[in-house]
Amino acid sequence: MRLNSTIALAGFFSGAGAAAWTMFEYAMGWHNAHLETGAVTGFVAVIFPTAAILWALRATKRSGGGRLTLMQAWATGLAVSAISAVIGVLFFLVYFTSINPAFLDLMRARGQEVDIPTQLVAVAVGSLIFGLVVSTVAGLFMRTRGGAAS
Repeated sequence: MRLNSTIALAGFFSGAGAAAWTMFEYAMGWHNAHLETGAVTGFVAVIFPTAAILWALRATKRSGGGRLTLMQAWATGLAVSAISAVIGVLFFLVYFTSINPAFLDLMRARGQEVDIPTQLVAVAVGSLIFGLVVSTVAGLFMRTRGGAAS
């Protein structure tokens, strides 16, 4: 599998979509004044990488003449997730240092041990693990087995 424009665009959509959702939460006050709400609404952001990976898998299957292996699904999902992770790490570095530096202080006040490097590693690793899970599940459903593709 080679990196194509659809995979690159899907990775960008995934990372930028999650970043935009985070900014929406911040604008609504869910990262400062209403942390409880933000803890729940943050899960909405999984829509972006899920949709991006599914889109990239469909495109990969289409470009392969209707064939998709589980290995192709993994490679596609991880490529999308890696691009998304880079965008996420860069975004959250700016978010934690410039846009909302009080966020981590608020989390610490709630008893959570958080720091910027740990949060950035969590963004990168979480993106890759989530991408692997989504591409595995979707790949199992979308893969082509045996004979001719339909």
